[in-house]
Amino acid sequence: MLPRLSLPRVEILVEFDKSLLDCPLCSLPLKPPVFLCPAKHAACGPCAANLASKCPACGPCAANLASKCPACDGAYERDEGAYGYLLAVRVPCPNQAYGCRSSVVYCMAGDHRLVCPHKTCRCPEPGCGFLATPPALRVHLAERHAWPVTNIAYGSVLEVQMQPAEQGQRLLAAEDGERLFLLVASERGVKVVRVTAAAEEDGPAASWYRCKVWVHAPVDMDTGHMDVLMLDAKVESCAVPSEEAAMGAGGRYLPVPSDMQPPEGGEVVVRLRIDKEVRVRASRSPRSRA
Repeated sequence: MLPRLSLPRVEILVEFDKSLLDCPLCSLPLKPPVFLCPAKHAACGPCAANLASKCPACGPCAANLASKCPACDGAYERDEGAYGYLLAVRVPCPNQAYGCRSSVVYCMAGDHRLVCPHKTCRCPEPGCGFLATPPALRVHLAERHAWPVTNIAYGSVLEVQMQPAEQGQRLLAAEDGERLFLLVASERGVKVVRVTAAAEEDGPAASWYRCKVWVHAPVDMDTGHMDVLMLDAKVESCAVPSEEAAMGAGGRYLPVPSDMQPPEGGEVVVRLRIDKEVRVRASRSPRSRA
């Protein structure tokens, strides 16, 4: 038997109707498994399952009954040949204009979009429609809208004096501006969030962030002591650096009682420390039997 020749991989650029890659029933990208009726009408797995004949007696056994095409009433059968075809169709990432150079499988583009590091964040200033990645948004807010930006180092204590003109929010830039955080100090309390539109990093060495925030009360003239409030919590994320988005991002914030707030025209002194944690997921090894 002659050895099989290994042919070089060749890619070509073609154009065809996008509807051929989408389920005609739900309009979402077709993902394996794909089902075809005898008339070659396609359906994705969830749609084919939803069209299964319903048992009049018990319903749950619907999965064991044939699903039929709503267009021709033909029975669906699994199309094994669609697997390689669908996984071979690749498209540029939707965030190509913002720096992503990834080429992703068409039916997986939605999954990539959720975790793409180039997914954009939105400027919170009224009337400004600027969209950009966090590092570019930091430059935009500082130069276009005069937002205060403070560089931080993980594990180091930072003291920030929040002036009334700053409207109670300040950008914190880490890792040479690649990571962006927002410090919010309002009547509701103090909170730190990470500014990112992408989902949290995942993988064998996923990183996440914790923040310690504390506020000192004015000195008690009778005792000379100061009360201290502190919060130690995981840093949540939001895609818009605003007080409303930060408070709505979930997680905890540090409430500041009225007797600890500065007088009108004063400033809030906030001390904080952000720590970057790396969660290393060790591979499981089989246990030895005694």
